[in-house]
Amino acid sequence: MLRFMLRGRGVLSPHTYPRRSVRWSITVLCFILASSLCAACGAATTAQSAPARKPVATLAPTPTPSPTPTPTPSPTPQPPAPTATPVPQGAPATLDLQPASMSLVGHLDCQNTGSVYICKARVLSRTSNQSNLHWSAFTNVPGNITFSPVSGVLAPGQSVIVTISVPVHACTHGLFFFQGPINTHTITWAC
Repeated sequence: MLRFMLRGRGVLSPHTYPRRSVRWSITVLCFILASSLCAACGAATTAQSAPARKPVATLAPTPTPSPTPTPTPSPTPQPPAPTATPVPQGAPATLDLQPASMSLVGHLDCQNTGSVYICKARVLSRTSNQSNLHWSAFTNVPGNITFSPVSGVLAPGQSVIVTISVPVHACTHGLFFFQGPINTHTITWAC
C-alpha cells in the first residue's frame, strides 16, 4: 500500500512527493502487467493462487435411444409365370365347331349308354385368330342337358372336346349352341 511520509505538520516534502508517486505508479503498473501475463499464461502466482477445487460431478442427460425401424425386405422380382394360353391382341376370335349336326341314328358322335346319350363336339379357335377365343355352350332342348366343359378360353389354333349328356327321357328335337365373341354355331339334335 501507499504510505505517505509526513514531515512536520503533515505536509509532504516537495522533493519526495513526486519521486514516491512515480515509483509507486511504476510498481502498480508492473504488478498489473505481471498479473495479466500470469493470467494469460494460465500460471498462478503463489500469493494469488486460489485453493484447488474438487471436481463436482454433474449429471449429463443420457440420450434416450429411439427405436430403429426394422427395414422391410423389398420383394424380389419374380419372372412372370408362364401361361398355358398366350394372349394375343387384335380382332375378336372366330369360333369353329365339328360336327354340324348330331343324331342317334347313324351318327358316330353319340352313344346310348341306356339312360343317357353321350355326344362329343369339338370347339376350335381358328389359327388365323389374333386374340383368344372365349366361348360358351347352351341348349334349347328341355331336360337336364349338361355340357362338360360348359365354357372356356382357347388360344389361336387350339381346340377342346365338349361332352354333351342328354338323358334318354329328354329325347326331343332341338339345338346345341356354341357361342363365341363374334359368331354362334349350332348342332341339330334329334333322337
